[in-house]
Amino acid sequence: MIKIIDNSNDFSADVYELSVGNPFGCRIVSLYKTYNYNLPFVDFWVQYSEDKAVSVISRLEGSFILRLSDESDLDEISAFIRVSGAESVICDAQYNLECNMNRISGPILFSDNTFNIKKTFDVYIPSTKDVYTIISKSASENFRVPSYDSFMLDVNHKLNSRVVRMYGIMSENVPAACIMTLAESRDSAVLGALATNPESRKKGYGAFLIKYINNKLINEGKCVYLHRAPDENISFYNKLGFKHYGDWAEYKD
Repeated sequence: MIKIIDNSNDFSADVYELSVGNPFGCRIVSLYKTYNYNLPFVDFWVQYSEDKAVSVISRLEGSFILRLSDESDLDEISAFIRVSGAESVICDAQYNLECNMNRISGPILFSDNTFNIKKTFDVYIPSTKDVYTIISKSASENFRVPSYDSFMLDVNHKLNSRVVRMYGIMSENVPAACIMTLAESRDSAVLGALATNPESRKKGYGAFLIKYINNKLINEGKCVYLHRAPDENISFYNKLGFKHYGDWAEYKD
């Protein structure tokens, strides 16, 4: 049975328990800590099997994230997604949904150790605008830049809730490279945008920022996760020390 979280149903403990050690749970907890479930554009649900929490579902506008388990009722969740008006759904690829959407998948990498840093640069805390300016120059087939307003609104909310962080490098007084977390929970973090201005590439900024943020997160007791598109820079992250965790699947209308 799928139950919505609202004023009469507080399933916070189940949400946090299922999020431990899981990148999808981390992303849901990040949203849960950022947005009140009474807002019209966000919802959270917990699926129960014989009074045991087995799945968590979040919705931010038309985007759904699922934290599934081996005990999840996939038939019920598939039917729920079909009638929910979902525009996209992301979950662990080992669980297949029947939701009449196109499915793509890719690897999830993870790190649970600090990396050796040989080459260092001065790091600063960039503004949200600095980060957007840099990532807007890194659009690709696998990375579509969100609109400025939606990016600024979402990231600023998450910064205030302390579930994302950003670091950057300046070159000649101009923001040259940046990295940020997409989501953070008590024990996990999912890395988001890593971007470098085209004129500042091949200087080691990207590799340094990955190691820098990874080491900070690991020293805080968090496991670090990273979603990648198929065959996109996998060897780069493997050389840094990331290992294969599993695969993500995204369903799109």
